[in-house]
Amino acid sequence: MELVVILVIIFVIYGAGWIWQTVNDIVGDARRTQWDRGVYGQVASSRAVRKSLGGADLGQLRQTFQRFAELYDGQSHDRQLFESPKVSFTWHGSRALLSIYEANESEARFYTQVTFTVPEGWARRLEIFPQRFQEGDVRYLNVDDIRVGDPEFDPRWVVKSDDASFAKEFLDGKSRQAVEDLRSLVGNDRLLVSLNGSRLMVRKQEILFKFDDLVVFAELASHVCDRVLQFWQRQSGIEIMDDGPSAASEAAEPTCQVCGAKIPGDLRVYCRRCRTPHHKDCWEFNGQCSTYACGEKRNMLKY
Repeated sequence: MELVVILVIIFVIYGAGWIWQTVNDIVGDARRTQWDRGVYGQVASSRAVRKSLGGADLGQLRQTFQRFAELYDGQSHDRQLFESPKVSFTWHGSRALLSIYEANESEARFYTQVTFTVPEGWARRLEIFPQRFQEGDVRYLNVDDIRVGDPEFDPRWVVKSDDASFAKEFLDGKSRQAVEDLRSLVGNDRLLVSLNGSRLMVRKQEILFKFDDLVVFAELASHVCDRVLQFWQRQSGIEIMDDGPSAASEAAEPTCQVCGAKIPGDLRVYCRRCRTPHHKDCWEFNGQCSTYACGEKRNMLKY
């Protein structure tokens, strides 16, 4: 009997907590402005996602999104009966939301998408998607296709913008590579990159269950966001640093700020935020980037 009472108490406590979180999320959503809804788009329901997966449990997807939230110091939002999981986080001052998007089409299609807010006053528009998309697949600007001057990139991509010179400069070599990598992720090429005055959105057709795939998707999308911020800083008259090590500095082997020694390529890692090179061992010893006021705790092997 005592065991039954204990179980009932646990059930009541858990149920009350779930109801409180659900009500809190609903109230939060209701308080969103129309602008916020325009930024973040439509979030797929749990029921629709389960149906698309043949009734599969969404536990793995929720765990993946929770791990992502922990990695990016974000907040996981998971109202099981109402929506698929989503994660809000901050990237270099921009609010961001990772979610599953459900397209309003005759055949259900689901996309993993991440949206970033852009600085207030941003005016340029840009859309990028593969050439093979049919006209009805995306709504794009009513302007001619823009050629960026890359003989490999141009035949594969449609680039639309209200400012051709901006589009060409925006899509530098690293940005084009990020778009190409997003396209090839998880084996399908359905990708849309859309930038306007309220948000940057990167949308990939697929529900990314695997944590590594989700992290790669977010990292590539974050590079595009960084490119937007670079243009905004330039427009605002803020001096910005070069966005990566030059060929000369790579050849000369950069100096580690922790130990003061040169860093051979096979022992080198880069800060994800400011791209400062470190010895791998020195990074692990220091626990974070050694650049003053950076504070980034994550690194990457290549930049």
